[in-house]
Amino acid sequence: MKNYYTILGVARNASLEEIKQAYRNLVRKYHPDMGDKADVERFLEVQEAFEVLRDRQKREAYDEKIEFSRKSSRIIEERWKEIFSDLDLLLYQFHEYTKGPPTGEGEGEAPLAYVEEGLTVDIIVTPDEAQKGGRIRLDVPVTMECSHCQGSGVIFPYVCFYCNGKGIIHQTRPIFIQIPRLDKMEQIFDLDLRQYGVQGKIRMVFKISYY
Repeated sequence: MKNYYTILGVARNASLEEIKQAYRNLVRKYHPDMGDKADVERFLEVQEAFEVLRDRQKREAYDEKIEFSRKSSRIIEERWKEIFSDLDLLLYQFHEYTKGPPTGEGEGEAPLAYVEEGLTVDIIVTPDEAQKGGRIRLDVPVTMECSHCQGSGVIFPYVCFYCNGKGIIHQTRPIFIQIPRLDKMEQIFDLDLRQYGVQGKIRMVFKISYY
């Protein structure tokens, strides 16, 4: 959609007199009879813009179209932000799943994510699991710095699509743990998550259920 205000070089709130003056200046500059400065295509654009902006009803209708176009563009931009964010999460989760369970190697490396302090997880196990143990998966909610904007929230000159300008991303990190041998109906264990590339600890509350 052509921006008639830009073509005439006037502001959106320009008066009719300002529009007429801008039109006269541009006509003198681009008119086909102006020799070396003539620009027929630009001259026709100026004519088109003036015909709309000089008429009150046409201008009001044109302004409504501009506003509708801006709102539509904003909605589309927000939707693309959501799509890119969802895609980023899906790619990360796919990468995590295809790596397989963590091995515990590389504990000296900087954590890739962190968990909120005081996170507690209730884990319900059967009597058989309490006696024999086993291996289960936990999806731990983690927070990590957005790798696309390095935590700034901005990919210049725009707000980062991936973190929506927050600089951080909230995800779930799948970890695999061994069920310890339980001799009480409820037992509490603290798990250091650094071996899984996560900074912080979670409190696991194991409960035996007979139902």
